[in-house]
Amino acid sequence: MTIYCTPNFCKQIAELAKNKSYASVLADVCDYFKDKNIHELHITKAVIRTSPSIYSINKYRIINSLSNKGKSSSYRCICGCYVKNDLIILDTIYPKTGSEGIDNLSKEQYTNIATSIKDAVSVNDLAILDIGNQQITKPAANKKGPHF
Repeated sequence: MTIYCTPNFCKQIAELAKNKSYASVLADVCDYFKDKNIHELHITKAVIRTSPSIYSINKYRIINSLSNKGKSSSYRCICGCYVKNDLIILDTIYPKTGSEGIDNLSKEQYTNIATSIKDAVSVNDLAILDIGNQQITKPAANKKGPHF
């Protein structure tokens, strides 16, 4: 499974990591996805499901390892899950509580996330999440992104 990141996700990760309470956000995201497969992720908390066996927008609860509050008050990560292509595209991450916490997103915000993902794919503006090295890298300019 390949995990891509939109520019929006990269920006949000960088901003969160500046805050001492969220400094481990990238490592926490990598830890969450390291033992998962595409089918397991596809059936998890779909907020917009356009095709049950092909594509969905999902919300995952990711534990903040610097907090002792569990999943219910940790990060929310919103992404596109593409089963046939064996890939995930991360677009939005936010803490549920704390100084930068957000309660819940509206249906319109989820629709905007779906559009953001579609736009990033159409112009090939995606980075790759390297789980093993816990880093986000931009592919070489001549390397093509995901194909649909």
